[in-house]
Amino acid sequence: MKHHINSWTFENWMGPLTYVEWDADASALTTSVEVHPERLGLAELIARLGAEGYGGIELAYPHLKDRSTEGLAEIRRISALAGVELNSLLLDFGDPGTNDAARRDAEMALYREWIDAAAEAGFRRVRVGAGDGDDEASFVRAAESLALLSAYAGHAGVRVVTENLGVSLSTSDRVLRMLEKTGGSVGLTADFGNFKQDKYRQLEAILPHAETVHAKAREDGPGRLDSMDFRRCVELAGQAGYEGPLSLTYLGDGDPWSALAEMRELAGLKPAAAPRLL
Repeated sequence: MKHHINSWTFENWMGPLTYVEWDADASALTTSVEVHPERLGLAELIARLGAEGYGGIELAYPHLKDRSTEGLAEIRRISALAGVELNSLLLDFGDPGTNDAARRDAEMALYREWIDAAAEAGFRRVRVGAGDGDDEASFVRAAESLALLSAYAGHAGVRVVTENLGVSLSTSDRVLRMLEKTGGSVGLTADFGNFKQDKYRQLEAILPHAETVHAKAREDGPGRLDSMDFRRCVELAGQAGYEGPLSLTYLGDGDPWSALAEMRELAGLKPAAAPRLL
């Protein structure tokens, strides 16, 4: 398996982050800013990933701060130079299953804007959650929205995937049903850490369908990775026949580079040779 990283690992390192939110009172999209120190820029992160032998990145949308034509071209250039694949752009906003027509229209338009940006920058995929609806009607609406986004993205050469994320896809049965409902038009990112109950059985059920994997490591003490859990999850991916990238994901308070190195070792992944820069 290849080793990529999920940029949420560096959530607190990359400066102020702008998040998209829905203002129900104003019936409009709005944004909020979460302040963090800027220890690492996106270009610097991609260059270091390439130098350390990581093959790709799944990028959280707040980390893509410049969506101008020039900014997207620069990210495409830097990633190609570093040998780092732009695997997925993670769109962690919105609720595709909402029953609020104004919200759905606004969010679908914004999803399409981000899909356009992903295509221009050279991302292979965008990941869109299915929302937090827990009833049948919201599930059906989410499936319809994801299928529409997939059709739109397909014209730009971008694949739409969803994830075992949020209430709507909180169980393996619901994940598999969503894949069936969308008729194969929507792919799957499987996350090691998102199932709240009966985790290993549920991962066994969805991993055979995964195109990407968020190899998320939990901690069993302050700054200490739960190595047994992480190894078990990696083994389940291998047993499912998964041969795609493991996007290493660390959300603890320790040093992310040290945690990633430990996770790569636990997964049995040897660093690849860094690309030669000519």
